[in-house]
Amino acid sequence: MKSVIRTATIILFFIACFEVKAIAAKAIDVKEMADICMYSERLLKDYALVGMNVTYGDPAKDLIKNAKIVNQYLADIESHHLDAALDKEVKEIHRLWSKIEIKLLKTPDKSSMLALRHDVEIMVKKCEIVAEHLAKSTGNAAEHDVVLIAELGMESQRLGALYMLKAWGVDDDKYEEEVAEIIKEFKDIENELLNANEKLVSAEVKKQIKSMDNHFRVLSVLAQTAGKTGRFAPTRFERSTSKVFNEIREILELERHNVE
Repeated sequence: MKSVIRTATIILFFIACFEVKAIAAKAIDVKEMADICMYSERLLKDYALVGMNVTYGDPAKDLIKNAKIVNQYLADIESHHLDAALDKEVKEIHRLWSKIEIKLLKTPDKSSMLALRHDVEIMVKKCEIVAEHLAKSTGNAAEHDVVLIAELGMESQRLGALYMLKAWGVDDDKYEEEVAEIIKEFKDIENELLNANEKLVSAEVKKQIKSMDNHFRVLSVLAQTAGKTGRFAPTRFERSTSKVFNEIREILELERHNVE
C-alpha cells in the first residue's frame, strides 16, 4: 500500500512540475510566431513569382527554404509546452499551415492562386492573434511592439503577393481596393509604433522605421499605378519588396535586442 502511495505521490509531483513549466510564453515564441506570419505572405508571393518564371532572388529556392523555417518554428513553439489554451492555438496554426504547405510546394497553378491566397489570409489573420496572445503571455509589454513590427513585414509581403497575383493575370476585381486597405493597415501600425513610449520602442527603432517608410512608399506607388495602368513589372517590384522586407527584419532584430 505504501509503495502505491509513494508511486502516486511521484506521479503527482511530476505532473505539478510540468504544470509549473507550462505557464507562459517566452520571447522566442513571440519571435517565431511573428516570423511565421511574415513568411506565410512571402511564400505566397514567391509562389506567384515561380509561376511567372521570374528568377530574380531565386524564389523557387526561397519557397523551399522558408517553408522549412515555418515548420521548424512551429515545432519549436510546440516543444516549449505552453499552457493548454496557447498550445491549442499554435496547433491550429500548424493544422492550417500543413494544408497550405502541400499546395505551395506543388508546381504553381494560376487557376488555384485565388483559393490559395484565401487560405493564406485566413491563416495569417489567426497567426496575428496567436502572436498577440503569446506576447501578452510573456508579461512584457514591449513584446506587443515586436508583433507590430512583424506585422509591418507581413503587410509589405501581403502587398507583394497581391501585386504578383495580378501581374500573373489572376482575375481580381478588388485589386485597387485591397491595395488601399493594405497601405492603410501598414500606416496605422507604423503610426502606433512611432507614437509608442520610447521605453518600449527606442528612438533608434523609430528612426529606422521612418527610413524604411521611404522605401515602402515606392512600393505603394508602384502597386497603385499598376492597378490604374495595367502595367506590371514583377522583377522591379520584387526587388523593392525584398528591400523593405530585409529592412523590417533588421528593425525587428533591434527591437528584440532592446526588449531582452
